[in-house]
Amino acid sequence: MIIKDEIHGNIEFDELETKIIDTKEFQRLRKIKQMAFTYLVYPGANHTRFEHSIGVMQLATRVCEKLGFDDEKTKKIRLFALLHDIGHIAFSHELEKVSKPFLGAHEQIGDKKILNGELKDVIGENYDPKEIAGMEKTVEGRIVSSDLGVDRMDYLVRDAQNTGVAYGVIDIDRIIHTLELRKNELMINEGGLEAAESLLIARFMMFSTVYLHKTVRIAAAMFQRGFENAVREKEVKPEQFLSAGDEEALLILGRTKNAGAYVERLVARNLYKEAYCVDSEKFAKISNRIREYEKEISKKASCDVILEYPSGFFKPVDFKIAPDDGTEPKPISELSDLVMALKISEEKRKKLMILCSSENRETVRKISKQIFS
Repeated sequence: MIIKDEIHGNIEFDELETKIIDTKEFQRLRKIKQMAFTYLVYPGANHTRFEHSIGVMQLATRVCEKLGFDDEKTKKIRLFALLHDIGHIAFSHELEKVSKPFLGAHEQIGDKKILNGELKDVIGENYDPKEIAGMEKTVEGRIVSSDLGVDRMDYLVRDAQNTGVAYGVIDIDRIIHTLELRKNELMINEGGLEAAESLLIARFMMFSTVYLHKTVRIAAAMFQRGFENAVREKEVKPEQFLSAGDEEALLILGRTKNAGAYVERLVARNLYKEAYCVDSEKFAKISNRIREYEKEISKKASCDVILEYPSGFFKPVDFKIAPDDGTEPKPISELSDLVMALKISEEKRKKLMILCSSENRETVRKISKQIFS
């Protein structure tokens, strides 16, 4: 089978891979947008986890060729790459943020899907499903999931393409060309330092301006609150979302008393507004009391209030640069001032948002200002 991809062109699949793509679980990825609520800001952001997954597989193949892996190892890595997002539920990371205590992380959900049911049977025709599921912890798995992994390469380029922004442009060819394995560890040689820096800059810019756009954060916060309310009141069971796509998830929550109003606003794009914000320095002092402040402001203003703060933005960069002179590889943070500058810049850009409906905005702003100033 051949699929024409908007980023990588023609992608070929063997018989086993075709069977996996045709499973119900993999086809479900067509119903999950790659960028969750970003389409409310960037109308073109309607691409799905389906396209992304086949793109990651294609890039993983190129890395395997560069590293000189044999056909058998390459086929296993292709399967792992193809299935790396199989555990994502509706609205991906946005719902996972509040569903994780009930369902686990998407990696855990993915392992269960690979080790049970139709996927297990299909994979088992040629390989041990446990080996494919367990590749996350191996150096082969790092080809997909590391800071230099093909998962990141694909989503940056694909998301930039579909949103129309220029921030996600990276030199994939150069990064792959300079990848190497030393002491069973994936790293990049000295000649690829600038390309690696460009990837990190692209990631920072995409998070700062696209993934964590204020409107996207507000929509996600409303959806999350609706889910929490509906689960707390036992109107829905978290397990209902394991097989649901984005639209079905909205339908499930939209029928409930405690989440319906949020969903109605989301569908109509009648979102909450930012009434007040708290900078990162002040937030650090109050981070363990967010829900207390939320209840206090809500009570004083006599309206629904949500306090939202971005998490998981900048993750420590741990990949290494291999010097051309054969000396010991060093973490990129020791060789690049840009990496540390990005971390500092990100911390400064973070802020806590106090959200409410537009009609209550001024009241909430005054109360918030009194509390936080």
